[in-house]
Amino acid sequence: MTSYVFLAIGVLALIAFCVKRDKRSSAVAITFKTIASMSFIAMAITAVVSRNNVDQVLIPALLTTGGLVCGLIGDITLDFKIMLKNRAYEGAEKDADIMTYLGMAVFGVGHILYIIANALRSPSVGLGLLFSALIAIGLVAVIFILSIFVMKMRFGKFLIPSVCYAVLLSWFVVFSIWRIATTSAAVGNVLLLIGSIMFIISDLILSMTYFSKPEDYEKTGVSNPESKFMIVANHTTYYIAQFLIALAILYI
Repeated sequence: MTSYVFLAIGVLALIAFCVKRDKRSSAVAITFKTIASMSFIAMAITAVVSRNNVDQVLIPALLTTGGLVCGLIGDITLDFKIMLKNRAYEGAEKDADIMTYLGMAVFGVGHILYIIANALRSPSVGLGLLFSALIAIGLVAVIFILSIFVMKMRFGKFLIPSVCYAVLLSWFVVFSIWRIATTSAAVGNVLLLIGSIMFIISDLILSMTYFSKPEDYEKTGVSNPESKFMIVANHTTYYIAQFLIALAILYI
């Protein structure tokens, strides 16, 4: 039950964050975001210690918790990037770019940990990892073709890091599907799958916020990539993903 207490705290912190967060971000918004992220980590830790058979799932559970910690670091880093981007000082743009690269890298490490944790629970994992990786690469190719040539998104210097991160993100989704198809639709497997899907939805929204064509930022209302709606949608789907992944530890 303690895990669900942290879930409640995280939901309240997320609501407070969504109220305070705008396209410029602030120290108050980052504080609420930190509380929300610490809540899903605390939820994961309490899930680990509450398991009766913790010795059988300890390594996958710890790796998953490590991925959640990477999520906290990455997401806070990206919010600092938003703050720096809107500060008027020499070198602000360069510092914001560094934060973007760092955020992508940390999130990428987190997804590697999620995939490894999932793989350690899988029989005949070699072919599953290989085929899911190949499918993920094909999926990412389609996504970026549509993003660049249809939606006219502009990734610029972030194209290669974005593609690499997207492959890891999609790999987590496809491998989660493979696990269910080859083992069972157990609660833990389903939670990880839904969490991975919510993660990719969140990052698709985020990529629109970061990389849309310049004229889109002149629009008014929800069609503006930096609108309040997009901010709330991005973070709501993100936190649903992380809390589901943390909750899965109770059932893996």
